[in-house]
Amino acid sequence: MTYELAVLLARIPLDVAVPMILGIGVLISVLGTWVVNTVYAPFQLEPNNLPAASKFSFLGEVFALTLGLALIGAFDHYTSAQSTVQREVSALVALDRAADVYDEPGQAELRARMKSAVREYARAVVEKEWRTMSVGIPSFEVTHRLGQLSHAFMKAEPITGAQQALQQNTVEWVREVAENRSFRLTTVSRSLVSLVWVLILLGTALAIIFPWFFGTVNVVAHGLMSAILVSFLMMHLVVILHLAYPFVGETAISPSAFLAVAQ
Repeated sequence: MTYELAVLLARIPLDVAVPMILGIGVLISVLGTWVVNTVYAPFQLEPNNLPAASKFSFLGEVFALTLGLALIGAFDHYTSAQSTVQREVSALVALDRAADVYDEPGQAELRARMKSAVREYARAVVEKEWRTMSVGIPSFEVTHRLGQLSHAFMKAEPITGAQQALQQNTVEWVREVAENRSFRLTTVSRSLVSLVWVLILLGTALAIIFPWFFGTVNVVAHGLMSAILVSFLMMHLVVILHLAYPFVGETAISPSAFLAVAQ
């Protein structure tokens, strides 16, 4: 699955995406079961049950492992993106508080410039970069605001002992802002690669198709069991899709922390 298609699917509201994806999977499963049982009589399919059961069991174990690893990887990716945003905001809050230390006579303008640089950077992230970040495109305005932020704190001349002691920390906090912004922007490129999606979709397709060739007199019960299995698998795909792209869709990480700093 291409990145563009994955982002397009992740943008669909959950109240539409969940019924749609589950419905497609269940429809394919039920139609396949009906077609195969129309072409072949149950007694013709029943000899497949024993040899197919062992193969389906092996397929299920392999696919469960693949799906589990993909789910864990996507969840780790999502929580990592959350942590990156939190670290970036924490560094901004620390810089904003550090500006209050520059309270000596004649430093009012410097202090105002520092605080303004922090607020304008946070505001630019929310208003400009949060929308383009989902496709991995940085905002030039945020890059410019980061330069202003760096200049405001790096060029500050400490007067008191407290300001001198704090200067080394402010340099580190500016570096953390820049570093975590870079991590935040590369979240897209560090998502699940296309080959993993191919493996997941292939396993899902096999899990849908394989039960078609089991024979049973009660076709309705067979179709219902297949539909339940497919629904369970398709829900996993929805969850993995939204976790793999943490800045897209209804489950996207909120910029509320940056908004609090910008105010």
